[in-house]
Parts: sequence; structure tokens; C-alpha cells
Amino acid sequence: MSDLLHEKTPIRTRHIPPGQGQAVEMKTGQLLQIQTLQGKQVADFVAFTLGDSGEFVSTSATRSSNVNIIPQKGMTLYSNRRQPMFEIVEDTVGRHDMLFAACDPVRYEKLGVPGHASCRAALTESLGAYGIDFDRIPDPVNWFMNVSIQQRGELEVREPLAEAGDYVLLRALKDVVAAVSSCPQDHGPTNAEHPTDLRIRVYRDEPLPAEAEPAADPSPVEGEALAAGTEVSSTKPTAGERTAFASRPARLRDTAEATGMRGER
Repeated sequence: MSDLLHEKTPIRTRHIPPGQGQAVEMKTGQLLQIQTLQGKQVADFVAFTLGDSGEFVSTSATRSSNVNIIPQKGMTLYSNRRQPMFEIVEDTVGRHDMLFAACDPVRYEKLGVPGHASCRAALTESLGAYGIDFDRIPDPVNWFMNVSIQQRGELEVREPLAEAGDYVLLRALKDVVAAVSSCPQDHGPTNAEHPTDLRIRVYRDEPLPAEAEPAADPSPVEGEALAAGTEVSSTKPTAGERTAFASRPARLRDTAEATGMRGER
């Protein structure tokens, strides 16, 4: 983990198996970490302004505002009203997608697997408490998805470059509800044909108290968070996690990564 996260307090954690989604509320300035636990797992991400679901992260506005089709460190994610919603403050991969729609039931019917879990259904379920139904799920940012654009504009889906433990870190620029699904696509290279788990964490933009670092306690953050009345379902990352990715460069590069597949996911 980076030095930046080591100085923050995790207040909320969600574990997301393939085909499922989770929604979390965030205040302005809080950080959201989206992490692939085993690697090569795509995370579909959408977010809405808290209290105003008519405003949401827009991939088209983000592409045009950044003049770039690949979200990367330092960029801002914009809403459909062209208002800043998130800043990408860390990224250990550097290869993501803003072109593909979320997989949905019709997509899997066309693949011959009706009833298959889908990102759109998972995101809808996770956002049901906010009155956001299936038809209002916007096109997602597909973290870790590796899409190549060919000479004549064809899209080729390749295996993700993300390795175990890789992550992106987003800073909320306004109060939002964010939702993430772990893509269940297992009929192509989207998730290296083997979907795996994601983990998301929300961090409060404040450091841990000095007394909150007992080395012998495997879960100091959980105990303190519960005492403070905050929500947490996982422990603070270990020292090994804090250093494992701190110096790893993002792996955006022009290589013939693994197997490719043209068309929808």
C-alpha cells in the first residue's frame, strides 16, 4: 500500500465476489480504493451525486473533458453535467476502459447462457435503496479492463494487465454514492476467463490516532472503528500490503498481452 493510504483511516470495506455488486456512500474528500485480489479482474464502476441521482459519472463527458479514452492517474472523472466528481490519485495498473457497456442479461442470452449473472443486474441491485433502477445504470468505468483499438477502429478485448493486489484510488470531489460490481464474464478474456473477487475500501481523509498501531493486534482498525460508531468489515492492511505496491509502476504499455477477442463483452 502507498504512503498516502497509510496516513488515512479505513472506515468501510466491502468484499465483492464475481456477479455481485456493492454500493457505498462517500463524503467530499474521502478516498475509494478498488482492488483486484487475485488479479485480472474487471471492476465496473458507477457513481451518483448523493441526494441527486440525476447526476452521475459520465464516461462520455470524462473522455471529452480529458481528451483521452483511458482513465489514468491525475485525471478527473466528470458527471453528465460536466462537473468534477472524482480525481484519480493512484493507479498501479494504468490500463482501464471507458468504451464498453456493462454486461447485461441480453448479452449472455446472445452468448447462449441465459440467466447468467451480469454487472448491470448487480449494480441495479446494489443501488436499489437509492431508487436507481436497471434502465438508469449509466455506462461504467471498467477498471482493469484491457481494450485495444485496432487500425480500422475495431475493439479487441484482452486479458487485464492487473496483478494480484493492484488497485486504483479515487478521491471524491463531492458527496456521492458509488457502486462497484465484480464482472462475471467467463466467456472470453475480459477476466482471463476466470472471474475472481474484488475489495473496495473507503478511507476518511484523516490519519489514524498515534495510539492505533499495536503490532500484535491483527485488526486494530476494526476495533477503533466500531468504538467510534463507524462501519468497517475488514482489517487495516498489513505492513506487507503497504509496501508491496508503493513503488510498482503502472503497466500501461504497448505489448501483445495474452489472448484477444473482438466485440462485445
